[in-house]
Amino acid sequence: MLDTLLERLAFFELCDDETLHPDVALQQLEDAASRLGGLESADRARLAAAIAARAESFQPPFRQFVEDAPEAFGLLDEDDPTEHPMA
Repeated sequence: MLDTLLERLAFFELCDDETLHPDVALQQLEDAASRLGGLESADRARLAAAIAARAESFQPPFRQFVEDAPEAFGLLDEDDPTEHPMA
């Protein structure tokens, strides 16, 4: 189920303008970020960890999108440096 969610979100991010109007894609991504970012802190942390664990199973260019997803969708707690692997 997580792979399906990530694939759909990657589609909105990576599809070209002829496939989908950029405003529609942006709206879908913003809606997803709002919903995912609104999860309880513990749920956001679990989801971020699950996404990070799945990232290597995706082929480029999807892999980079998946690697960036936890931060892009507001899943990382800005006050917790352990949730930022690059910090």
